[in-house]
Amino acid sequence: MEMIPIVAILSSFGAAVLIMYFITRTRQRRVELQTDMQSKLIDRFGSASEMVAFLQSDAGREFVAGVQSAPETLLRDRIIGSFTRSIVLTALGGGFVFLAFSEDDGFAIPAALLFSLGIGYFIATIVSWKLSTTLAAK
Repeated sequence: MEMIPIVAILSSFGAAVLIMYFITRTRQRRVELQTDMQSKLIDRFGSASEMVAFLQSDAGREFVAGVQSAPETLLRDRIIGSFTRSIVLTALGGGFVFLAFSEDDGFAIPAALLFSLGIGYFIATIVSWKLSTTLAAK
């Protein structure tokens, strides 16, 4: 019985490390595939004039537009993820505030922490969103 808390804590940290490893590996693999696809596309052209002709065609313009819009899409997804995170943390904090008033004072500290984190994420998301729109306009 004495080992259960130790095993639980180590398992939690191990799971967090494993999740981060898989997320990082997935992103790295996506970048490798994208780079490989772009290099194969460049290798298909025998000369620079063929590549320029492709880039001036409708298909070439769509390809370049897709490559250029990727960072904007990634930024939008990160901002939406931050909004989601702030909503979840604020809701958890609100739940703990409810428990702190109705049940026991032991819930006051987690309520304050989660609620503060949720509000902090929300403010950081708003600032990131405003900065991204300001920088995109320039």
